[in-house]
Amino acid sequence: MIDRDARLFGKINIIDAVLILALVGAIIFGVNFIRGGGAFIGGESREFIIGFHSPEVDDFSATIINIGDNAFDHILGNFLGEVYDVVVGPSVVWNVDQYGNSVLSTMEGFSELTVYVRITGTPDNHGVLVAGNRYGVGMNRALRAGAAAMQMRVSYLREITP
Repeated sequence: MIDRDARLFGKINIIDAVLILALVGAIIFGVNFIRGGGAFIGGESREFIIGFHSPEVDDFSATIINIGDNAFDHILGNFLGEVYDVVVGPSVVWNVDQYGNSVLSTMEGFSELTVYVRITGTPDNHGVLVAGNRYGVGMNRALRAGAAAMQMRVSYLREITP
C-alpha cells in the first residue's frame, strides 16, 4: 500500500494526497459560503421580517425612508429586501441629572427609528444567513434604506409563516 518512497499504491505521495483533499474541502466550503447556504447539505431559504432599530437617528434620515424602498447592508453591499414598515418616534437619550440619576430625555433634531425589512434567508442557530452573512438580534449593522444610511441594531427577527 505505502512503499518506502512514501507513495500510496506506488503512484501518489501521501503529502500530495493530503493537499489535494484540503484543496477539495476548501473549494466545497467556498462554494457553500458564496451560495449563502446555512448548511452544507441544502439550507432551505425562507421569508423573514427583520427589524433594525436606533434610539437616535437624525430627522432628515428618518423621514426619507419609505415602505417599498430597497434595503442593503451598507458595508457588505448585500441586498436584503424591501422595507416592510417604518416606525418613527421621539429620540431616546439617557442623561445623568444633578443627583447622579439616569433620566430619559429626547434630543431636538433626532428621532427613534425602527425599520422592518422583508428578507429571504436561510435560518441557522444564531439568526438567519443572507448571502452568506449572518443577521441576528443584537448585532450592529450599517443599513441603507432608500436614500438613507445609518448604523442600527437588529432588534427583531421572525419567520413569516404561510
